[in-house]
Amino acid sequence: MSRRQFTLDEKIGIIGRLENGEKNSVISKEFGTCSSTISTIWKNKDKLKNMFQTTPLNAKRLRTAQHKDLEEAALVWFKQQRSLNVPISGPILQTKIDQLAEKMKIENFKCSASWIQRFRQRHNIGFGKISGESSAVNTDICSNWLANVWPSLRAGYCDDEIYNADEAGLFFQINSR
Repeated sequence: MSRRQFTLDEKIGIIGRLENGEKNSVISKEFGTCSSTISTIWKNKDKLKNMFQTTPLNAKRLRTAQHKDLEEAALVWFKQQRSLNVPISGPILQTKIDQLAEKMKIENFKCSASWIQRFRQRHNIGFGKISGESSAVNTDICSNWLANVWPSLRAGYCDDEIYNADEAGLFFQINSR
């Protein structure tokens, strides 16, 4: 039999099937691998389940960062900035990670573009543009409007007369043909 590398998602699926009482031999035949491979997955189930929480599902290797504390600090900082709708680019992240490494007294560390790329892959991070309605919403104004203004506006309309901007745009496109 040829050697087969399973994704984390496949391994978790195999663990689930074994937990439900399915036989090792049935699963190994289905995947075209030997039963010892399935047994090894079962033996490492606790480790795999922990990795399932933090690793992309399509990962085939369970790699960890060399500087785990730095990586965790960088991820916390990144999530804080994203929650504040601050756009983060590669160079900004690279500079911040270098600052964190210096602050944590990690010697001989220089954050490279390839380190950033692997960091992004490990944590499934994209640098997409933050846009849309949710990026500029003031929740206090929204709550006030919903409590005070909306009920009086709503009273004058039936359900089928209420649209949001996306629905109005679609309605306009349909009628303009």
